[in-house]
Amino acid sequence: MFLNKLQAGIFFGLIMNSVAAIADNDFYIAPFGSYLHSDSQAKAHEGFGGGIAFGKEINTFFNVEARGFWQGYDNDYSCCNKADVSLKGDSQLMGGTLDLQYFLSRDTFSPYIVTAIGAMNTRYKMQANILGETANYDKNATSFIFETGIGSTYKVIDYLSLRGDIRYRLNTFPSSVGSNNESIFNDMTVNLGIIVPFK
Repeated sequence: MFLNKLQAGIFFGLIMNSVAAIADNDFYIAPFGSYLHSDSQAKAHEGFGGGIAFGKEINTFFNVEARGFWQGYDNDYSCCNKADVSLKGDSQLMGGTLDLQYFLSRDTFSPYIVTAIGAMNTRYKMQANILGETANYDKNATSFIFETGIGSTYKVIDYLSLRGDIRYRLNTFPSSVGSNNESIFNDMTVNLGIIVPFK
């Protein structure tokens, strides 16, 4: 009985020390929503999504983050100028990046520059209706992505800040989904969310 209490006490102590270490080291979580404006090659409508980041303030100038996201948009291809031919689809994007943020200043309003590198999986589903015949396609493709942009945070209270940024995304997307041939997509994302520190 004593050993069980001792083990529980040690376990609880380790948890408390870990929480204290996290608080001292300026870790935070940052959920966000996003708007996606895709490259014209994607033949896409505007897209939306969201994600969450886990980050750390390294010093006065730098933050580093691990960031996961999901985004989706509809595709609409025109073909042959014929009423009886339609190609419609939707794309689901899921990926992650490692971000480095450089802060120009740290205050209530804190502007920053961000660069990121990561990978993304695109699931592309299309339905083709040609002369009354229907065909369905479901493809997956993985690509590397690179992002850069500007943003800012605005501290509302000690434990909550608002954050927004706009990013240019370079996406090494396969030109034919599922093939090894690559194309370059140039996308724009706008992200809005909050920052909650572990303090």
